Amino acid sequence: MANKKIAFIITKLELGGAQKSVLYSVRNLNRPPIKTYLLCGKGGYLDKEAKKNVKGLFFIPDLVREISPLKDLKAFLQIRKRLKNIKPDIVHTNSSKAGILGRLAAASIIKGPKIVHTVHGFSFYEGQKPLKKYFYVTAEKLLAKVTDKLIFVSREDMDTALKLKITKAAQCTLIRAGVEVRTKQDFKDFDKAAKLRELGLKENAKIILCTANLKPQKNPLDMIKAAEIVCKKEPSCVYLYTGTGPLKQAAQKLISRRKLKNNFKLLGHRKDISELLAAADVFSLSSLWEGLPMALVEALFMSVPGVCYDSGGIREVLKSGKNGFLTPRGNYKKLAENQLKALNKKDFAFRPEDLEDFDIKNMIKKQRELYLSFGGGK
Repeated sequence: MANKKIAFIITKLELGGAQKSVLYSVRNLNRPPIKTYLLCGKGGYLDKEAKKNVKGLFFIPDLVREISPLKDLKAFLQIRKRLKNIKPDIVHTNSSKAGILGRLAAASIIKGPKIVHTVHGFSFYEGQKPLKKYFYVTAEKLLAKVTDKLIFVSREDMDTALKLKITKAAQCTLIRAGVEVRTKQDFKDFDKAAKLRELGLKENAKIILCTANLKPQKNPLDMIKAAEIVCKKEPSCVYLYTGTGPLKQAAQKLISRRKLKNNFKLLGHRKDISELLAAADVFSLSSLWEGLPMALVEALFMSVPGVCYDSGGIREVLKSGKNGFLTPRGNYKKLAENQLKALNKKDFAFRPEDLEDFDIKNMIKKQRELYLSFGGGK
């Protein structure tokens, strides 16, 4: 049987759930009868890892996150040229910009590849300005017309797509973006006190961990506002916020204004997320929109309660009162209230079997089955 070539495309290898998921897929699906390739923009945090572990890696010089008509046109042509050289059977796009340019480039090739796109979260959400939301919904409808299969990581997004008539049920499939499962048992010998000392924190500190980028979607300023409320009642509480992004300066200013320098730490990119989870008392997100954040799933596998805004597919894994608390989106005062409840609640019920779909091995199995279900090109 000849190899089936799969070309994955993602905008940039930032340190995020979607990016780590794609890298894992490219590496672990690359065995007969599948051969994988990865096309992405330059300058991501995970570039070094990709260069080390991905054989069929191609950087697209003009593929960038920001809207830039000239660069976008160049990136479209660069992707198209690379795809014509690779001659993939399937193109699998991920993330917004790569999802647009990659699908259009693949669709423009005569007798070209089958096209698959994973929705890691839509760019529109409730409460968004109507004209902006209309634009995004219309764009998704048009792109769906050139897509053979839409993969959703959350049932919430799939239901939304069907409700807004972006797609039809036959075009959809649910494949959870998986994580490499680690539990508290894997860290039974972990020295929490030593980790806190390494971070310059007191051993009695209560830790709220936020693994997210400093960008509008993740809405870090609400987290800082919540922290001010929490830390007045729990002075020993410290927020550890990992990741970077365009709101870093605004976040630093707000931390200073709210006198939280000792209680809110911006840690930047970290490679020790599992250890930070092992040290955490609560995991929290204030995202305005989401697909289904892998960082939350990792926290729940580690039996760390989650306190998050009720965005996207979060409610599919976070059950209020059982493994954390859902909070109305945008209500940072309620977020603070729920964080305090989570810090003091001792009887959370964590059921690893509820998260079986999120084991990354299950994701790879379902992806492989999907790819092999396709015939040849168009």
